Amino acid sequence: MRLRNLFSTLVLCALIGLAACSPKPIPPQPRPLGSIAVAPFSAPQYNWELLAGYLPDEGKVVPAATLTKLDEALGQIVHAHGVSVTSSPAAVHQCQEIVTSENTGKSRESAWTYWLTVGDCVPTDFLLVPQVLRWKEFEGGGNPASVVIDLYLIDVKGKRLVSRYHYDETQKALTDNLLDIGKYMHRKGQWVPAADLAREGLETGLKEIGL
Repeated sequence: MRLRNLFSTLVLCALIGLAACSPKPIPPQPRPLGSIAVAPFSAPQYNWELLAGYLPDEGKVVPAATLTKLDEALGQIVHAHGVSVTSSPAAVHQCQEIVTSENTGKSRESAWTYWLTVGDCVPTDFLLVPQVLRWKEFEGGGNPASVVIDLYLIDVKGKRLVSRYHYDETQKALTDNLLDIGKYMHRKGQWVPAADLAREGLETGLKEIGL
């Protein structure tokens, strides 16, 4: 019994030491000055729909209900951060439909040109474009939740990408990566659904891009 208690104490001390050595979070960026519009979440199925990077699972479909829940979570966090949004996802979606309709029959344009045109249609100074690239629910039996999300903040008038936040998280058991002790404690040592992973990513990502 004494050996067991000693071993448990040593493990606890090691975990505390690892937690103390874990990297500190990046300070939030300055908030952009000007009107801010938020696009609804989209789930690109092909690489040409991305503003950057590539799809981990090209061709996979994310349910519409999941996108709706992501929009709700994003809106709640933006509001909690005190960000004043001048155009909602619903308003931006109307402009997406207009731009898509105007492009019918034309050659395919780049994702960058498409979103700049949407931003001009709104109109807005800055456009936040959230995309989910992977969504895998926790299934148990060694199949943890996995989420990949990109957040893009576009300066519409300046025609430049202000910042991009890439979130790629697959929950792991503590024994697989002791450096994740902070996440393990935050999640109360439990396996969590994909929605919880996404909310963690949105919370951190919005702060890092200034929203």
